[in-house]
Amino acid sequence: MSELTFGQIMRRNCEIDAQAGAMEFQGQWYDWAFLAETIDGLAGIFQAFHVPEGAEIAVVCRNRPHQVAAFCAVICSDRCVAPVNPFASAEKIVADLRDLDAAVLIASATEWESPVLQAYAEKNKILGISLDETRSTEHLATLPYCKSVDEVTSARLNPGVAVLIQSSGTTGKPKRIPMYAAKLSAAYSNIPVGMTSDGGAKIKGKPALITQPLVHIGGLFWVVHSLLEARPISLLDKFNVEHWAQAVEQYQIRVCSLVPAMINMVLESDLPADKISSLICVRSGTAPLSVEAQQAFEQRFGVPILPTYGATEFSGAVCGWTLESKNEFGDQKAGSVGRAYEGVDLRIVDQESGQVLAEGETGILQVRSVQMAEEHEWVSTTDLASIDADGFVWLSGRADAAINRGGFKIIPTEVAAILERHAQVKEASVVAVNDARLGQVPVAAVELVEGTKGVSEESLKSWSKENMTSYFVPVRFAIVDALPRTPSMKVSQGDVRRLFEN
Repeated sequence: MSELTFGQIMRRNCEIDAQAGAMEFQGQWYDWAFLAETIDGLAGIFQAFHVPEGAEIAVVCRNRPHQVAAFCAVICSDRCVAPVNPFASAEKIVADLRDLDAAVLIASATEWESPVLQAYAEKNKILGISLDETRSTEHLATLPYCKSVDEVTSARLNPGVAVLIQSSGTTGKPKRIPMYAAKLSAAYSNIPVGMTSDGGAKIKGKPALITQPLVHIGGLFWVVHSLLEARPISLLDKFNVEHWAQAVEQYQIRVCSLVPAMINMVLESDLPADKISSLICVRSGTAPLSVEAQQAFEQRFGVPILPTYGATEFSGAVCGWTLESKNEFGDQKAGSVGRAYEGVDLRIVDQESGQVLAEGETGILQVRSVQMAEEHEWVSTTDLASIDADGFVWLSGRADAAINRGGFKIIPTEVAAILERHAQVKEASVVAVNDARLGQVPVAAVELVEGTKGVSEESLKSWSKENMTSYFVPVRFAIVDALPRTPSMKVSQGDVRRLFEN
């Protein structure tokens, strides 16, 4: 990339071919002029209401063209976008807005119909901006909750921050992680901008398929990455196997991203392999992917899966597989999340002493990366891992999730993996609950294979006693229709724990 900011590059890309398609949703295309109008229109509103640079702008972010355009427009204006989960109830959205204390909220006209949202906006005199999804031009409108420009000048400022993105909330309430504009530029510094033979810029041909939500780092990365390289995008608001496969076939998608839960949904479907034959690989991250699921997908569809590892705090992935490493090692390293990317250093340290460990030893994974705020510092993750002689990273679970059962340490993922060997168990999640005598004990939520009958808490406990170490056995089981999940489709451990609170 050049020395221009990615916001400037994105706006410049809108001028390459303004009438070309930039975003597709449910069969309708929105051109680059639509994105440009949104960028310029929001910049004008912010200027008119004296919204300062660096101000937090809350955006209810659905994977739809109007919201994606608004998200990008806030970044282009040098304000700070705070994505709000669109799948939450109006009450939870208001609670999130209260935590943010943002003076500006952008949402669709449909979402603004909520009396709860209207009451919050009226009480707090925020600047409301409505997106009319029935229009592809003149789709921005300000709402009457803010009476004067002086009422938004007190907006909370985050100078230099492009996005205040939420962590996935796997282990509890999501927290806001600042993603600095300069660090995002570093993360996207290797993006090739399309060029014509005479040196001019051009729009890329095949669209990128966006499967992950914009409120998650994976969705954010693919959206920003694609629009920066002048590549159009096809948006899925919620993952559906049929719609995903249709988009892959229609646009001859070559590379896409699927989280493990999506991969399992594809495996459970009757999707013919030839529907997705254009794919040369699938990238997968956000949660551990079982070796069995990976190999089943690869054998059935003939498409290699390239696992990655990262976190919101790292502004994306820090290690992963490439097609080259897949071709070199094949299944020899199945189960690994790959090797460190360029500009990233990884090491393993002892959990107690902090001493750097040797190859193959398990401890806390630490990361040092140019795309992090602390680019010269080693930052500890909460993951237990080892690194082998070839540089491949192997995860062993979360250090902060270990259950201390009367002095016996239990890794929940190990217990869940054993439970998933049960013929009738589709997926399991194990968490800790407090115990007066032992301190903590494990409990398990279990999703059964469809059509299963005759499985009870008692039968699961009996099976567990026969198949795992005694102190691994969960003291209680909850059989659920579907495990609760976060917007990024990870199992929500907080919601699992709440199943046992009563």
